[in-house]
Amino acid sequence: MEKNMLKKYSIYLVILITGMALGYIFSDSKQDNAIKEDIVVANKEVNWSCSMHPQINAKEKGSCPLCGMDLTIASQKDGELEAHQFKMTKNALALANVETTIIGLGNLNSNTILLSGEITTNEKTNAIQTTLFDGRIEKLVVNYVGQYVKKGQLVGYIYSPELYAAQDKLLTSVTYKDTHKKLYNAARNTLGLWKMTDEQIDAMIASGTPMMRFPIYADVSGTVTEIIAAEGNWYKQGDSLYKVANLYTVWAVFDAYENQLPFLKIGQNITITSNAFKGEELKSKIAFIEPVLNVNSRTVAVRVTLNNKKQHFKPGMFLQGKINIPQDGNKILTTPKSTVLWTGKRSIVYVKPNPKESVFEMREVILGNVLGDSYIVLDGLIPGDEVVTNGAFTIDAAAQLQGKKSMMSNSLSQSNVRGLNDESGKLVFNANLQSELPNVISTYIELKDFLVATDSNKSMGKAKELMSILLRVNESVLDKETKQCIVAVRTISEKISKTMDIKEQRKQFKGLSKNMVAIAEKLSKLDQPIYVQYCPMADNNKGATWLSFSDEVFNPYYGDKMLHCGSVTKTIQ
Repeated sequence: MEKNMLKKYSIYLVILITGMALGYIFSDSKQDNAIKEDIVVANKEVNWSCSMHPQINAKEKGSCPLCGMDLTIASQKDGELEAHQFKMTKNALALANVETTIIGLGNLNSNTILLSGEITTNEKTNAIQTTLFDGRIEKLVVNYVGQYVKKGQLVGYIYSPELYAAQDKLLTSVTYKDTHKKLYNAARNTLGLWKMTDEQIDAMIASGTPMMRFPIYADVSGTVTEIIAAEGNWYKQGDSLYKVANLYTVWAVFDAYENQLPFLKIGQNITITSNAFKGEELKSKIAFIEPVLNVNSRTVAVRVTLNNKKQHFKPGMFLQGKINIPQDGNKILTTPKSTVLWTGKRSIVYVKPNPKESVFEMREVILGNVLGDSYIVLDGLIPGDEVVTNGAFTIDAAAQLQGKKSMMSNSLSQSNVRGLNDESGKLVFNANLQSELPNVISTYIELKDFLVATDSNKSMGKAKELMSILLRVNESVLDKETKQCIVAVRTISEKISKTMDIKEQRKQFKGLSKNMVAIAEKLSKLDQPIYVQYCPMADNNKGATWLSFSDEVFNPYYGDKMLHCGSVTKTIQ
């Protein structure tokens, strides 16, 4: 029994010693980690973050405000990234099957534009049958849509007290027509003005009784498209009874968006298809492009006139139009459709800024027309950008988990830039840029004024001055997007400063203004309002913007040729 007791206590002693040893090891390891942590903090300024909430970024050690976990030193490699960039592991990329491609400029060669539209009546052949005098509709012979009416056909009967009185007056004048011929002729002509035929008048005189129900005859031929009148109702002279259209020709009306208009012109070939005639294609030409934009749909009507003698096309039928765009030597930037994620009004892509690292960032892009399997890129990307073509949703999910800018965040979220945003999301520049900013804006607007005055020599000088001001800006404190705009303004200013050609200066001024507008829209605490103005006719009807201190329009793209062409589209305050 003593042996068993001794064995039992021996086991307890071994467990106790083992526990003390492990405690010492872990305590020593924790102490070593704390020492290492202190060494890192002492030797270099570090950021503290939460492993569960990477968006938390603090200068001092503490607890996560979201989950209460102890903050740890952020990875030094991650610290070298831009605030809106994030990194993914190779395993994560492999599991998501992420693929990228480098985009570039290409020829606009044999691409197509697809337009949706519908058949409408040819408004040139539309007509309305009206009443010639006040009266009550006693009967309508034409009483349903689709009924074909020939000119001169009986379409209904009307009772008119006015017409009845005129007939009675004529019957009275018949008794003294030999002695008062002028009065008789006047009474007869009155009925003729109301389109009573001589045969009807003679028949009425022969009967000696006025007509109670006067027949209505069709003025034009066509197919009834709308019934307006109803039996028993009272109508005044000129009121509409029904509408007709000649459907031997119809219109195919397509909706074209603003960014498609530069590719369209009158006389251009268009191939028309319809679900009603699958497999059949109709070749035609654009007959008319509406000059006014629909402000609600942001589209312009493009019209094609179609021969419809066989009555194949019915008003209201949906159509699809395909227009081939021939090669014209222009280079355009496109991105595959698979790169784009749509979120409400925004469209975004994910870019890999460094081909050697698995680092990504989100970009908002402005897209143009669909060309085959790609979109035309109007803004947001440049040739040489490497974009994610497969796995973009997985990349976006990773961005959300790491608290980075994603499709779920606002376009001007605070993760966009490194400490340069105020509470409204607008940029608050450092002292260096804040001191130079008034000079940048005022010098740009002086350059605009010289273009308005068509003074190429002074425009060159102001462009050179603008370039020199921007050279003094410290770009290291700017976020990537603003830095790109500043560099673009400086580059374009240099181009303007090297040419006396006013047309070339105005051409370059469009790109300059585009970047200046982007900068101005991010500003806060302005001393005076800045007006964004737009001319739809600039750059061969592609449109262009500019900034002004005045809400009165003075066009820098045309000068005195079209001095006040344009309008204020936005006020920045």
